[in-house]
Amino acid sequence: MYNRAFLFNGIGSKPEKLLVNMPPELMDKYEFYLDSAFGRLGLSKDLEKNSSYDGRVAEWIISLICDRVVFEHYISKGIIPDIGAGYSSGIVSISGCFGCVPHEFAHDIIMMNRATMRCLDEQGEKLDMGIVIGFSYNDIEELISARFSADVLVIGSGNSKFHVMLSGRTEAVAEALDLCLREGALKVFSFGTGVAYHHPIMEKYSREYVDFCASTEYRAPDYPMLSIFDREIMTTGQQVMRENQLNVYTPIRWDLALKKLEELGVTEFFDVSPNGAVSKFSRVNRKCKIYTLEDV
Repeated sequence: MYNRAFLFNGIGSKPEKLLVNMPPELMDKYEFYLDSAFGRLGLSKDLEKNSSYDGRVAEWIISLICDRVVFEHYISKGIIPDIGAGYSSGIVSISGCFGCVPHEFAHDIIMMNRATMRCLDEQGEKLDMGIVIGFSYNDIEELISARFSADVLVIGSGNSKFHVMLSGRTEAVAEALDLCLREGALKVFSFGTGVAYHHPIMEKYSREYVDFCASTEYRAPDYPMLSIFDREIMTTGQQVMRENQLNVYTPIRWDLALKKLEELGVTEFFDVSPNGAVSKFSRVNRKCKIYTLEDV
């Protein structure tokens, strides 16, 4: 039933890394969308001139704009998705690209992260996320389950057999990364963003974000979407709205989402990020292929 899936990346890639592979013929469209979005939102294109909260969300909105440019490029080439999935804030991105909400509203959702970050700062919460390369979900689960309670540390996302994201309190994340390195991880690093997305602790600090996600009517997606939380196929606007609400504080199993897509018949995966970010932490079986912008 499904053969081709579009995959939307989450936040994390710096603008300079996102744009390095953007071909010149797409840069004009990128600049147009950037000027429009930043002008409306009151953000400076000189990212260092934005306040701390604004600076972070500005980078994340750039990521959404890049996704839109690449998405529209694929469509113009006759590459049409049968289904799609979004990783973390990629849920917001796919919501705009698949027509559930206007792109402006998707940007406004990202802007609401400022309220969440402000709330965390006011409460003195010290949170972080970190990446472990070289261990699977089960490996990490075995390592941390006896040493950390879920109150301080969870697996925020199982990305593939070799790539896992941890999320929780800063000290716990740092300790867990050190532990994984001692146990043979190939590489570990922390994000240092002051937030712990996909940890349940975020729920009580993201009420404004969650409420805002439901402040408009969502259209049914132009193409079906796979939930990265329960692996159900979403075909209604209400389902997509709920996906956006769950996103901040609910752990992800990206690896299982890709496996589910394969079970549904998908063999062609198209990474919508301009720098192939999704393909770098995702794995599909040998009968499938992940295509990037460079391939197209």
